[in-house]
Amino acid sequence: MATPPESHFTVARRPETPRPVLRLMKFGISLAFYSFSEAWRVLLKFVGITSPPSAVAIYYHHALDEHREAIRRQLDHLMRWTTPLPAGVSQSLKPGSRYSIVTADDGWKSFADNAMPELKGRNIPVALFAVSGLLGRTVNGIAFDRLLTPDELRGLKSELLTVGSHTASHASMLTLSDQVACRELRESRDELAMILHEEIKIFCFPYGEYTQQLIRMCRDAGYDRVFTCMPELANPSAFVMGRVRVDPTDWPLEFHLKLMGAYRWEPIAIAFKRRILSLIHGSTPISRQLPSVRAS
Repeated sequence: MATPPESHFTVARRPETPRPVLRLMKFGISLAFYSFSEAWRVLLKFVGITSPPSAVAIYYHHALDEHREAIRRQLDHLMRWTTPLPAGVSQSLKPGSRYSIVTADDGWKSFADNAMPELKGRNIPVALFAVSGLLGRTVNGIAFDRLLTPDELRGLKSELLTVGSHTASHASMLTLSDQVACRELRESRDELAMILHEEIKIFCFPYGEYTQQLIRMCRDAGYDRVFTCMPELANPSAFVMGRVRVDPTDWPLEFHLKLMGAYRWEPIAIAFKRRILSLIHGSTPISRQLPSVRAS
């Protein structure tokens, strides 16, 4: 298979929920990273320097009935430690402060039933990325949940909710031709706008898979912001915003570390790994050959 040009194939993918050993390893590294970064913040404060603002975007999927109490605890923790912001935020942030952005992928009914009331009760803005061509159905054969119907999605409308596109079919955009990918971007945006009678301004890549070419196509399709699944700090002035995955089953300290941006070492580690592999395999950058692990 021919290797696409580098400008078309700078790949990032959403990680799956890690296996226990991998989860523990990431947790340990993140705890060490957080301890160091907090010590640095304290040192800066001691010498009279205010640390930069910190904003972290998180994303959920399902929120089953048995997880509602966990959702409550997580959102209470989020309110204690951060100031929630809408997904379309663009204003400058106050130095020394911590912020959060809550998003949810796919538009699962369980999230609408169990998480949306808790978000609304706390006045927390949320962005929900819907799959326009699968409303009322499911994704990847998941049987324990389904996506919202058009009427259910319309019924969620509020000042706190921003609906974004997650394409029309939830296909991996890396498998699509430019023509088909462009159609997915535009049709999903138009279909959701017709359902909600409002402009759709944000987009999220299915499976977290994207290229620089696809990002340019999103801009050309009229989106104001696109979201990835790389656990980077959120930049309100950027077109591309990273996020970290959270789940109701996260340990309390694990959720705290994610909310504080302690998992932002992962993109650095991924880039370093790709660099090492590219040196081993020759001059062709490994990011053009071996994408990250695909998520469900």
